[in-house]
Amino acid sequence: MSKHDPLENDHIWPKSEGGPDEDHNIRRIPRSENRSKGAQMPTPFEVMDSNDPLRLAREMDENYWSSPASKRAKKKKGNK
Repeated sequence: MSKHDPLENDHIWPKSEGGPDEDHNIRRIPRSENRSKGAQMPTPFEVMDSNDPLRLAREMDENYWSSPASKRAKKKKGNK
């Protein structure tokens, strides 16, 4: 990192994907990295960057199972 690539806040789990705007979902990374990664879901290694990775992983799991896409997939398989 150089002085030309300052650190900025990054949502580990993107807000656009349902991530909370809370401390356990924010990390400091170089601006160029943050801008290039876009709104993609984090890898397990990125979740570990959280100050509370278990909480973040649990919230992501709960959100996945309650999301409309997950409900459609369960319905398609015959589960309700």
